[in-house]
Amino acid sequence: MARQARQSRPQLVCVLADNSGSMAGEKATAATMGIREMILRCQATGPRGVDRSYFKLVLIQFGHTAAIDERCNLTPIRKIDSATIEVRGDGGGTNITEALELAYSGLHAYMQQLASHPERSDHPLPLVLLFSDGKNGYGHPEPMAEKIKQLKLDGEGVILACAGVSIGGSSDQPDEVLLRKIASQDCYVHIDNVEMLGAFLAEVGSSGASSPREISQIIRRLEDMRGITD
Repeated sequence: MARQARQSRPQLVCVLADNSGSMAGEKATAATMGIREMILRCQATGPRGVDRSYFKLVLIQFGHTAAIDERCNLTPIRKIDSATIEVRGDGGGTNITEALELAYSGLHAYMQQLASHPERSDHPLPLVLLFSDGKNGYGHPEPMAEKIKQLKLDGEGVILACAGVSIGGSSDQPDEVLLRKIASQDCYVHIDNVEMLGAFLAEVGSSGASSPREISQIIRRLEDMRGITD
């Protein structure tokens, strides 16, 4: 039986959002709307009640530094006001390394808690979504990405889905080689229009998926629907 989110075992979704200067404009707007839509979809899952969330959210925005949004720090999804979430594209450079370090620090402690959860065999694994439109300018993120993917529950690892954003002919282009290395197997997607960026965040983030295969299927379906080729 597949792992499934429930009130007693909510799925943690961790969004690592590129807030560098090159994201300003339509890319930042699309990212904002995608995250908000993801939150609304997650809020609509499960029985009614503000205390009956099926998801928790961590939001990390990164520019030249990375920071956790304290409104979305292991927060039950129904306690988040989606309208307050915004990606502005005003963070300067692109520090993917620090974003992954922050994510790992929280996930390591979280996975230790799951190890003793009474429903661990059915508990969904955390899902990490990272999108970027530029090249990492700080350190080497690959080892930290591997540490995240090596966090396991009953032999199953945390999933890391990545999107490389290339929209509007910007001189900044995603480092697709790096992002493919960071992503779990078959969990990378190239994005070249704003609709796809919003759809990636909303549909993958609210999917409840707990395996790379499930994420890959969602990505392939989105690509087919949008006519996107990798």
